Amino acid sequence: MSAYEILTARGVTRLCHFTKFQSLTHIIPSADGILASSSIRQDTKNVTDTARYDGELDYVCCSVQYPNSWFLKKAMQNNTDKIFKDWVVLYVDLSILKYKSAKFCPCNASKSYGTHIDDRMENIDSIFATSIPTFAYPRSPQMLASCPTDGQAEILIRDSIPREYIIGMAVGNEEVAKRIYGMLKMYGMEQIPLYIAPDVVMPNWSSMIKNGRRPIETQCGWSEEE
Repeated sequence: MSAYEILTARGVTRLCHFTKFQSLTHIIPSADGILASSSIRQDTKNVTDTARYDGELDYVCCSVQYPNSWFLKKAMQNNTDKIFKDWVVLYVDLSILKYKSAKFCPCNASKSYGTHIDDRMENIDSIFATSIPTFAYPRSPQMLASCPTDGQAEILIRDSIPREYIIGMAVGNEEVAKRIYGMLKMYGMEQIPLYIAPDVVMPNWSSMIKNGRRPIETQCGWSEEE
């Protein structure tokens, strides 16, 4: 089975990639969408993980089903930008794995300087194992089948994630959602679903999915007049 088939069989519906609101001004207008760090022009570069201990600068880091909210929370705390303070989680169509070269990691890809990254995508099911050597906690019996045992597990997509594969966005509150909706509308991309999901943006979702519960994601439904 292919990685796409394996993940689909487990009920995985999406990958997640988070970024600053500021970066959307480059992602949304371009058909190229999300670029790997090595492909971003130096004058527009606004990289979330400046260290990139995994060394995979030609790849875009994604998590499975839910975002790496622990790293996102840390990035929010370390953000010194007083103007662009908001963040957004981008939902990526899983079918991108049919067309793009990818690697996976059962934990955060930066752990041990990327030594746990595996390019044998046919082994992707290993991220759902009951126990993982790189993760201290065993998988709970009630845990949602679509979620990796370690919530920081990653799939790395080669070069870019074209805009057509962005199937939704999640933010923590309505104020940020309205700002993003305004930008999407300006670029004629308001058909991209936008969700208010505070438990997804923060690590709250982790304890929920371990008990078989999905965090609430409320889709925005503003009219053309708003």
